[in-house]
Amino acid sequence: MSTDSDFGSDDFILQAAEGLVRVLNRTVDANLPREIADIVKFHSVGAAAAAVASGWVPGFGGLAATGIGAGFIWTMYGRINSKIGLPFSENVVKSIATGIATNLAAGFTGSLVLSTLFSFFPGIGSVGASAIVGGTCYALTLASGFVYLKLLTKLFLSRQDPAQMDLDSLKDAASQVIASENIKDIISNAKAGYKPPSE
Repeated sequence: MSTDSDFGSDDFILQAAEGLVRVLNRTVDANLPREIADIVKFHSVGAAAAAVASGWVPGFGGLAATGIGAGFIWTMYGRINSKIGLPFSENVVKSIATGIATNLAAGFTGSLVLSTLFSFFPGIGSVGASAIVGGTCYALTLASGFVYLKLLTKLFLSRQDPAQMDLDSLKDAASQVIASENIKDIISNAKAGYKPPSE
């Protein structure tokens, strides 16, 4: 898996967490940005590890990886909310996570199709499929965490209470964040920093 020294997106995540903490006027707690960044990294690594196992199932790995990634993203958002005291219901968290992941997933479709094709070849094909879905889930979860931190920061800066907003407004705001940030770089850095378990 990835470590701090080879995790190219660590700066992106930590800066996003620091921005959120500043907006919340929680600068007294100097550890909070690192704790939030660690939540994102923890869930990204967890999603990758679970997805690697799914890559060994012929024809099913890409589909399973999508579900696995969604579960880790929902849980990650819930833990971030708990850390900053944001009272979202589980259904709202799942809907926001699904909206963000769906928006980002278009860039990963080719990887998931390729992993599915690889998985039909025993041995080396399964290894390749596992590596692809592991890196894909890692990058998708990490990028989803980054977008969520930026979304919350944007809403708090504009004096909007995310807990009081309707779901469509939250999804629109998330789409605007995705359009305004260099998500491609974050995904590239995350994929480059991902290390399969055998390495």
